[in-house]
Amino acid sequence: MALSRTAWIAAGLLARLLMIAVLAMTVQSRFANRVHYDFKAAGYNNDLQSYTYAVVAAVVGMAGSVLQIPVAVYLLCRSKRMTSRSLILDVSMYADIVVTVVLASGVGAGFGATDDVLEYVKHGSRWGDDATQDLVKYYQKGIIAIVFLLIGMLLSVCATVVSTRLRVRAASNDDIAYV
Repeated sequence: MALSRTAWIAAGLLARLLMIAVLAMTVQSRFANRVHYDFKAAGYNNDLQSYTYAVVAAVVGMAGSVLQIPVAVYLLCRSKRMTSRSLILDVSMYADIVVTVVLASGVGAGFGATDDVLEYVKHGSRWGDDATQDLVKYYQKGIIAIVFLLIGMLLSVCATVVSTRLRVRAASNDDIAYV
């Protein structure tokens, strides 16, 4: 059984709302993660640039979703007798693609950097056991933020599928009208 146009739009809106919530948890869990030892005084900066990039990717994802919500509400509320506006669907689809790519790169950067640094800290650490364990816990908690970013990216993929499907359906309706 095929879903109606309204159900697809509602699914896209739900994916965007959930994505905002999950990406907000990404930002919150990243900034709530702290170490007990003062590693900066010892000449080691434990804040990775990849974590900063992941937070920026999450903020970009939230901003993209916030900007897409009015479009989804407009499409959800308008009646079927109105003609399709392909330009709105084009912008929505391409914005979703850009947000998905930014989130995917943030996920890759976050997981890659965490894995590399954890390997270094576990096997090449110059600090005592307590300090090393503190860093290991810090980076393992950093993985939680990246997992939230991964979930947000998957929700962004869902929103992209919805907006692409709506755009394709509008294009096929436009083609039929001109034939």
